[in-house]
Amino acid sequence: MGEGQGKNNWEPLRQIVEGLGYECAGIVLANEEKRQILRVFIDSVGGIVVKDCETVSRAMNRFLDEHEDYIRGHYYLEVSSPGIERPLFSLEDYRRFCGKKVKIKTGQEIGGQKRFSGILEHVGGDGEILLRTETGKGPEESETVRIPFEWITKGNLAFEENNKENNKRRNS
Repeated sequence: MGEGQGKNNWEPLRQIVEGLGYECAGIVLANEEKRQILRVFIDSVGGIVVKDCETVSRAMNRFLDEHEDYIRGHYYLEVSSPGIERPLFSLEDYRRFCGKKVKIKTGQEIGGQKRFSGILEHVGGDGEILLRTETGKGPEESETVRIPFEWITKGNLAFEENNKENNKRRNS
């Protein structure tokens, strides 16, 4: 889901990030406007600043220069914080953020739709994600949608303006 080459193929890049003391929040090889972009999302307890991105970028460039065949063709490397609407890449990410508001896009329709927004309630051992969504029928009306992890094409945390945690300055 969203990680281009697959989780195992990114392992050397993850090791570089973690070896420098950062969390590797995710890696994506995307095609945008006829160009490849290798996006590496890093995080740390105190947040991420530009110098952190530069450090990781230099280390990644050294590795990628030494292993020219690791990514085929021309590409751009972007290293950044995952941001306030952090992308969710793995089941572990979904488990970690249970209780938070998320946005999910699926490749297959569920109940006639492919886009969902709601509170992440639970992640089952089988990879089924339970999302509590508002029905629009009243302020307290909601329903739970079951979403198979393998159907998810994109997922991320959703910014909540009234959330007290978001009102504090956040560096990442």
